[in-house]
Amino acid sequence: MAPLRKANWKVIVLCFSTAATFWFFNALNKVYTTRINYPVTLIYNRDSLVVVKDPPDEIPINVTGGGWQLLKRTISINKQPVQIEPENPVQTTFFTAGNLLPFFSDQLPDLNINYISSDTIFFKIEPFAQITLPIDIDSAAIPLKEHFYITSNVSLEPDSVVFRGPRSQIEKLPQVFMVSLSEKNIDDSFDGDLSLDLFSPSTIRKQPELAHVRFEVEEFQEQHAELDISLVNFPYDSSIYINTPRIGSSFKVQKSYRNKINYGDFLLIADLNNKQAADSSIALEVLRLPEYIKDFSFDDNNVKVVYAK
Repeated sequence: MAPLRKANWKVIVLCFSTAATFWFFNALNKVYTTRINYPVTLIYNRDSLVVVKDPPDEIPINVTGGGWQLLKRTISINKQPVQIEPENPVQTTFFTAGNLLPFFSDQLPDLNINYISSDTIFFKIEPFAQITLPIDIDSAAIPLKEHFYITSNVSLEPDSVVFRGPRSQIEKLPQVFMVSLSEKNIDDSFDGDLSLDLFSPSTIRKQPELAHVRFEVEEFQEQHAELDISLVNFPYDSSIYINTPRIGSSFKVQKSYRNKINYGDFLLIADLNNKQAADSSIALEVLRLPEYIKDFSFDDNNVKVVYAK
């Protein structure tokens, strides 16, 4: 058998294409019953109401219609969704198949809607609510690197934010809206914006959307020193005194103050009125420390009372 020429192949392909096209258009002129998924959208007053729980994007329906109509309804890129409008949006939380059927029948007049394949769709619409709340940040919870401390006031601006969203979510907001930093092991001064979206549902709008946080951070270094103990309520004649006039102490000092420590700013006392009868000991107290000192502790928390002979 002689091989087919290239021209013969073109004729064969053309015949098949013509036949397929004829079959396709002939099929589109017939009537079919099938199931399709069709998009839906809720209709409500978007100025005063908000959807908390969305209905399905599409609902399966059983339809009968011409091939052309079915093709248009299934492959159209810009299909107009069926609009579902509850009479009482806040009170209505579901639609049954029977409730949905009129919406589809009215808005898809070129198809015969046999039935809705889905039993019930659920959704929830709430009124908007609005509240203005103070915002704050817990400075003690700011995640600092070990041996680093905040050395200034923590500035948070603005001091209040307007929240607008679903009433049920607005009612759950605390009286003071707390924010926090996501950064870890902070070892330098901080000056940056914080998105308020991180601390509440996305359905709640904030005005403004950002808060500005600023504070200074510095390293503190270990230090040890012998400090004077001041006597309180002891007799002036030195008939009663304590076993040591100075006590060892450990603390952390702000690095920039390490060579500028003023030990006169430390006030440590032993109060005779606090003497323990059992062992004549007095627990030492710290009445004053410089602001650049942290984590102060005594080598020994107690001193002994001594009576002169």
